[in-house]
Amino acid sequence: MVVEARDRVGGRVWTHRFADGQWCERGAEFVDGAHTAVLDLAAELGVETVDVVSGRDDDARLLDAGGRALPVSLHHSVAGDVARWQEALDALAATVDPDDPAGGGEAASLDALALSELLAGLGLGVMARVAIGRDIRTEHMRSPDEVSQLMAGWTAALHRRSGGGFEAHRLAGGNDQLATGLATRLGDRVRLGATVRRIDPAAGSVELDAGDVLRARHLVVTLPLPVLGRVWDDMPAELARVGYGIGGKVSVQVARRIWHDSGLDGSVRSERAWGEMWETTDRQPGDAGVLTALLSSDDGAALLALPDGEERVVREMDRLFPGVAGLAGDRVRTDWTNDPCSLGTYATFGPGQLVPAWPVLQRAHGRMVLAGEHTDAFTGYMEGALRSGARAARRVIELTARR
Repeated sequence: MVVEARDRVGGRVWTHRFADGQWCERGAEFVDGAHTAVLDLAAELGVETVDVVSGRDDDARLLDAGGRALPVSLHHSVAGDVARWQEALDALAATVDPDDPAGGGEAASLDALALSELLAGLGLGVMARVAIGRDIRTEHMRSPDEVSQLMAGWTAALHRRSGGGFEAHRLAGGNDQLATGLATRLGDRVRLGATVRRIDPAAGSVELDAGDVLRARHLVVTLPLPVLGRVWDDMPAELARVGYGIGGKVSVQVARRIWHDSGLDGSVRSERAWGEMWETTDRQPGDAGVLTALLSSDDGAALLALPDGEERVVREMDRLFPGVAGLAGDRVRTDWTNDPCSLGTYATFGPGQLVPAWPVLQRAHGRMVLAGEHTDAFTGYMEGALRSGARAARRVIELTARR
């Protein structure tokens, strides 16, 4: 049996569909070339992949800083600094085993250091700090002070596996087809609107808000750690300390893709609170297009929480691409920080958090096995969630055989 507090399956994989058939992702969006579990399941379910175009051309993407938004290619001073940053990140990635990030002789020392310390030693220029700082916040949904160097090296090592396939694909028709496809096979064994009040791993029991108490030989628990801590009385401190990204998205359907009139693809990195923007519909048909702003880290989360946050984002879109405000239609606002079923975007291990937490995430706790993106090498991705489910199933089979 699967119990789910929401009225839908998928969790932080959530597709919004517009009236004209276009779609955008409120949560997880991109698929790397190395995300084989996602790609295999999509093929099994008959879901096609489409290649991502937006954000690939420096002549067509903007860097918005100092009150001016210019194509990245015109910021000549940025290229050298970004290359030095990539070299430093590659060197960091080379020290981390992507399948066992907490292993290795340097893991503990790297885990103790904030990513900001690595940045500070590179002597980057102002524009490069804007571009690289925004990339970090987009990747981890936290500031460089709140990301351990081990976490950054681990993520970079995984990206290297994809080669040129980093964020290369989307799933045609929406990512939530993965979740609904799996749920359909389970039928009435999926209970929606079933909020968990308390978990007792030793007894193998789950108490629901409705008063029901469910008991099983094994529990597979996928709750994000901030939520899990509210229902597991004895959750280990190593897990309670794990950081989570904050923020969310605002997507706006625009009646005409006017950014194309200037030879732009809708991609922008900014020093402003909304952070980063791209066109979600670059492979979708129709005159309309959808711009998505990713609001990340403290400034983005604060903007998103404002009552008029989405309208502020529309005004920023109009500043960059004049005419958007007059053509803007549906707005889709998603705040993962304040979603009671998530309390954040995904796990982002801060200094001193990854090495202590990793073995605790992997082991069984009484009758309970943990799963979810935060328990897998592909932390923060749909790939991690799928891989963790298969791993949890294997672990339950092993535990059952021992008994």
